[in-house]
Order: sequence, then C-alpha cells, then structure tokens
Amino acid sequence: MRAAEPADTIRTFVADLDITGLRVSKGGRRVLAGLDLSVRDGELMTVLGPSGAGKTTLLRAVAGLDPIDGGSILLGGTAITENLAHRNVSMVFQSGVFFPGRDVERNVAFPLELRRTPQREIDERVHAEGRALRIERLMARDPHELSAGHQQLVQIARALVRAPDVFLMDEPLARLDPKLRTDMRGELRMVQRGYGATTLLVTNDPVEAMSMGDRVAVLDRGRVVQVGAGEEVYGHPASRLVAELTGELALVPVTVEADPPGYWICHDAFRLRAWAPALDDQVGAAASLGLRPEHLVVGEPADAELVLSTVEHHGPYARGRGWLGATRVSIRGSHADLRAGERILVRVAGYYLFDAVSGRTVAFSD
Repeated sequence: MRAAEPADTIRTFVADLDITGLRVSKGGRRVLAGLDLSVRDGELMTVLGPSGAGKTTLLRAVAGLDPIDGGSILLGGTAITENLAHRNVSMVFQSGVFFPGRDVERNVAFPLELRRTPQREIDERVHAEGRALRIERLMARDPHELSAGHQQLVQIARALVRAPDVFLMDEPLARLDPKLRTDMRGELRMVQRGYGATTLLVTNDPVEAMSMGDRVAVLDRGRVVQVGAGEEVYGHPASRLVAELTGELALVPVTVEADPPGYWICHDAFRLRAWAPALDDQVGAAASLGLRPEHLVVGEPADAELVLSTVEHHGPYARGRGWLGATRVSIRGSHADLRAGERILVRVAGYYLFDAVSGRTVAFSD
C-alpha cells in the first residue's frame, strides 16, 4: 500500500532536528538533564526508556508545549525554541482529543480547514489517510463511538494529514489490539516515509522500537545513553539498563580471574574463557553476566548444566525456563531438546558482561 503524497508535501528545506543540552524541570524536579539528540531529515527515530526517563517531556518540549530551562532545539539549522509560530509540528498524544460535533472525517480534515485548503484537496488527502490507516469505513462515525485503538488511528491521521516537518508520537499504537498493532507498524512506517516527516516515536515496546525505527534512542534519567540501529542497540548494549529495555535478560553474578594471556569469567555452575583487555579492571571485582535466551545453546561442547523447570511450545520453537546454578534463565530451542524436568547440557554462545556498580558494559561476546 502506498502512502499518500499530497502536492504541498514537497520539502522546501532539510528538516534535521538537533537538540543540544536540553533541560526541562517540572514541579521542582529536573526531568531532562542536558539531553543531546540529533534526528536526520526524514528519519524515524524511536525512543525507549524506563518510566520517568523523560520520553514524553522530550516530545512536549519539541512541540513547544513545555517550557525549557536551557539548551537549544534547531530545525533545519534554525532555532525554534522561542519561535512557536514557525514550528510545523504535529503530535499524537496517548489520550484521545477530538473536536465535538465532528465525525471522523471532519476531525481528520480540521488542520486543513484551518489552512483554508481547497475542499477537493481536503477530501483527497483525508481519504488517502483513511485508506492508509484502515479507517476509511469509519469516516462517518462519531470518534467517541470507536474503540480506543481506532480513536488512536484517527489521531494519527489528523496529525499526518497536515504534512508536518516534524511528527511526534507518544505510544501511538499502545491501545490497539495485538494483531492490529503488529499490522499497523508497517503501515504507519510506510505513511511516514511517504511524507518524509522527521519523526520521534516514543514506545515501551522494544520490538516496536527496533522494527519501526531507523535508529533507536535510549533515555535514562533525562539523558540519552545510547543511539543506534535496532540490531546494534540490542546486540551491543552500552549498559545493563539498555540490555534490559531491549529484550529479555537474565543476570548471573560472576567474578573475573586473570589467567595470562586471558581471563576466566567464573560462576559456581561454569567457567568461560575471555580475552577482552577491558576485563583487567574487573579482576577480583563482582560483575554481572547478561544472558539472553538465544545465548544458551543445547548440546556439546557444553559449558554448564541447565535444570529445566517449565517449557512452553511456540509453534516452530520451544521456550524453556530453568536454573543455571541459583539463577533463573530462559532458553529457546527445538521441541525435542527442551522438556520440563530434564537436565540438559548447554553452551554459552554469547553474553554481556556488566560492571556490578555502574552497570556499564565491560565486554560482550557474540
């Protein structure tokens, strides 16, 4: 399905979004603490972070809805911090806001009516958005009669129809049912590409963040702690927090021992050979080994024994939970390999090693 491409979406300038040293406080608490982030023209950047990290505040600051204490926001090289009238920005909120007495079609059309767009063009653009977001059959309905998920899609259509230079979305798909949510990831991405709008999308779903975003920005305590492509952030997390936010992770307490010319990562249930020079600072100190389900592989040569407690069958694969020493871990494998109650031999095919105090990633193995 092709995204709508209205005539007046021809770009007149490059809409790079550059945020430097952004500080925002609310209720006497610093929410954004010198945040730096650059979003390329036309890029869809997804934003992940724990509750209270400042994700929604970041969107509201860019939209001009929250005052800032310091820093700068540049759009196409021009400061927009004090120039709200020249921000061609659309934002989709978590909660639905609709104009009373207007059906879905007229709600979506409202931004174009304010611009005195010709009626024929309004009709074409509104129905193009309806087709792209699968709400065309709902155009004559009152928005308040719709499900929460369809109300969210109406908000997205209304925000996109004005062809913004910057598109801000705060968990836009969170209220959709699982199947529609999965389907709409691709549709929304296609529409965004059609308009070429520079986009920031906040989500708490790591799969959504990594599948939709050109890049992923991870926030923690008002700062960006890592930016990169989804596979980079998932596979090479900068810290324990990033690893936990981007996918399932078990943390195994370990120690590091020097054994020139390398090192041993030691646990009661296994010992792993490691060579990273950065481990020198970890010798004798407590550390955490991060293991994802795919890091554990059934078979020999084996590093450890895993005692399976439960197994779930997921079509082409099975997912087991069990004990690696005193730590509960997850593993994925074939239905034949994973059986509840059995002891199996596993190889540690990958890991992340985190500093136990700072949480930063010291080393990793693919």
